[in-house]
Amino acid sequence: RTHERPCTTLQLSMTAATEAAATTPALRDLVARRASRHDIEAHLEALTVRERLAQVLGVTGKLVGQLYDAVAGADPIALEDLAPRSEKGTVILEGRNSLPLPVSRFQKRFAWIGDDLGGYNHQTFSPITGPGYFVVKPASGSGPHPDELYFDYTVPAPGTPPGWPEYKPNSRGLSKLVYEGMLDYCRHVATGVLVGKAYKQGKAQDAYFTLTAPR
Repeated sequence: RTHERPCTTLQLSMTAATEAAATTPALRDLVARRASRHDIEAHLEALTVRERLAQVLGVTGKLVGQLYDAVAGADPIALEDLAPRSEKGTVILEGRNSLPLPVSRFQKRFAWIGDDLGGYNHQTFSPITGPGYFVVKPASGSGPHPDELYFDYTVPAPGTPPGWPEYKPNSRGLSKLVYEGMLDYCRHVATGVLVGKAYKQGKAQDAYFTLTAPR
């Protein structure tokens, strides 16, 4: 007779956790099936930071816009949610936009410059398009999304911290085609995760992006 070795409680727990992970939909699947913002947030909050980053970056193309729509009405984002005032260096958030995959990855880098939270875009085509400097502004109470924090590309950079690229106005060269007149409105998705929508000259663009803290 063969004697089977009984499973320990730890083994059973690990097996259950593995099976649960295998059957839990990924974020892109939740977005595709129009899950609620509460379900999306709960899903992401249950993940590790590394898992959360991987799953948010896995939301691509038109699903990025669907994610923005899905989280409408979420709690407002504060400037310090992006970069605490106590942070003295550069804060880097990993980005994915709704463009085709080969050109959809980027970073937005932030730093406090006096009383302003400034930032710029770090991506493959920065040497051509320019760094795309912006200032982060709290919800204004007006505009297309009055309750949403936004990135304002229409104002000069408040400064350039050490290590940042030389400032280039968004109204010059190829920067004009990409960044001039742009405002990015942002919605909370989960801890360390937001999704945004671009407007240029006050007109909505079919352009969306996610930002995720990598740690």
